[in-house]
Amino acid sequence: MINKKDFMLCDKITKEELKNQMPLINWKANIKFDGERIIAVKKDGEVFLVNRRGNLKNKNYLEVVESLNAFEGDFILDGEVITYDDKFNLLQKRALTKNPLKQIELRKEVPVVYMVFDILNFKGKDLRQMPLRKRLYYLDGFDIEKAEYREINECLLSAEEENREGIIIKNMLSPYLSKRSGFWLKLKFFKNANLKIISYTENPAGIRCEDKELNAVQVSGQQHKEVKNLIDTQGYCDIIIQYLEQGKTGRYRFPSFVGVKNA
Repeated sequence: MINKKDFMLCDKITKEELKNQMPLINWKANIKFDGERIIAVKKDGEVFLVNRRGNLKNKNYLEVVESLNAFEGDFILDGEVITYDDKFNLLQKRALTKNPLKQIELRKEVPVVYMVFDILNFKGKDLRQMPLRKRLYYLDGFDIEKAEYREINECLLSAEEENREGIIIKNMLSPYLSKRSGFWLKLKFFKNANLKIISYTENPAGIRCEDKELNAVQVSGQQHKEVKNLIDTQGYCDIIIQYLEQGKTGRYRFPSFVGVKNA
C-alpha cells in the first residue's frame, strides 16, 4: 500500500529564478490545481485513495473510487482531487467531513473530479524509473481527466489570466522519485497585503501573530523581536504579508511574513 513517503514533491521556484534559468530544454508545465493530492491504487479489484498524510480517503471521494473501478487491471495513479471550479475552500468541506450522512449530501453539493498528472504502475509494471514523457503514454488508455502539459511560458500566461494559484514545472525526462526533487518545480502566484497585528503568542520559532480578523502569521528569526517590541510598546505592528488568496470572510489563505511596514 502507498504511504506518505511515496509521494514525489516539488522544489520551489520564483518567477525571477525561472526567468534566469530559461530556456529550460525538455521541461513542460501544467496548472497547479487547488485540491487534495491523491495517489490512487487499484489492486486485485479494489481502489484505494491515499492522501499526502497517508490517510485513506475513499469515503470522502466515493465517486472517484467508482470511476476508477471501471478500468480493468491494476494501476497506480498520481493526481489531485479538485472541485469542478477548482475552489479549495469548497473542497475542504469534502476533504474534512467524516460524518457518513454529510458525505452523501456533499457529493451532490460539491462534486469533484480526479485530475491525473502521472502514473507509477500499470498492470503490475513499475513505471517509476521511466522518463515522465514515456510514463504519460500509459495514461492514454484511461478515459479520465488529465493535466495538460504545455510549454512553460504558455502555461504561465494561461495560469495568470485564469487567476490560478500557480504552475508546476517538470522535467519530462525525470523518473518518479519518492522524495522532494528539483525535477519538479512549484511556482506560486503570491500577492502582498498589509496587516495590523495586535497580539502574539510566543513559540520556539518566534511568535505567532494575529490581527483583529484572526489572520495568523508566524514571524521567526530575529525579525520577531522587532514585531514583538512594537506590539508591546504601541499595541500594534503594521506588517507586510504574502498570501495566495482571500476568502469570502476576508481571511487570508497561507499568509507568510515579509517584513515590517516602513521598516
